[in-house]
Amino acid sequence: MKLNKNLLVGGVLASALVLGACGSNVSADDMEWETEENSGSVTVRDNTETASGTTAQEAVDKALKEFDGTVTDVEYDEDDGVYYYDIEIENGNEDFEVKLNAEDLSIIEQDLDRDDDDRDDERDDDNEVQASDKKTKQSADTNGNTKLAEAFKDDKSAEAIEAAHERFDGILEEVSYEEDDGVYYYEVKLENKKEEYEVKLKADNLSVLEEEHESDNNDRGFKRLEAAQDEKIISLKQAKETAAEAVNGKIDEWDYDVDDFKYEFEIGDYEVKVNAKTGDVIEIDD
Repeated sequence: MKLNKNLLVGGVLASALVLGACGSNVSADDMEWETEENSGSVTVRDNTETASGTTAQEAVDKALKEFDGTVTDVEYDEDDGVYYYDIEIENGNEDFEVKLNAEDLSIIEQDLDRDDDDRDDERDDDNEVQASDKKTKQSADTNGNTKLAEAFKDDKSAEAIEAAHERFDGILEEVSYEEDDGVYYYEVKLENKKEEYEVKLKADNLSVLEEEHESDNNDRGFKRLEAAQDEKIISLKQAKETAAEAVNGKIDEWDYDVDDFKYEFEIGDYEVKVNAKTGDVIEIDD
């Protein structure tokens, strides 16, 4: 159960997380949290170790290294046998949510939301770049991760991306492999500071099936997309292998969204999502 309330400790309003559980080793059902929105440090008064071997304070400290702000919600939960901490942080008009594996505090999933407000454009730009810089960075040497430009080199989609670049001067926003009425095609989306471009290329010969230009002046979104170009991710080939093993099937369609760092695959009746930074399967829908 998750509670939100103001805490008065020793007559002073404090920013705290309170773990309402007894004993030195607890399960998800035994966890009860109270949080308060207030600037300053966040502490856990009863720093009880969970059954996974980590403490709430360790999880909070890790989350605050990823994003500066005030912790507003914390949960210790379980999904398909995996225990994790779900931590929400606010900073002005930005909300950051991160899920940390309770065993080793590795990032399972993270999400950054912003409220658009023209009065805060300059601050948004600064925070956006900072948030991109603080995202988890995987080692190319130890995990086989590579920059975006190399992630598709072993797949024909690399040729589709190159063909799109020949028609439009922009950076990659999204690429997918899809089917419509028996026709397979690549859809490539590019963007620059003024426009978004989308083209559908027939998979067998890369002939243009459809293309579209759209005006776009979302400078904040473009900066985030620019930052994502240099992030280390697993290759499409690696992601395909991971997804196919997860449900033991053949991939029908796939999609990669650059600044979401997520591969999505359709395999039979399943949709498998793979974290492009960690290489972990983060969701399977049927």
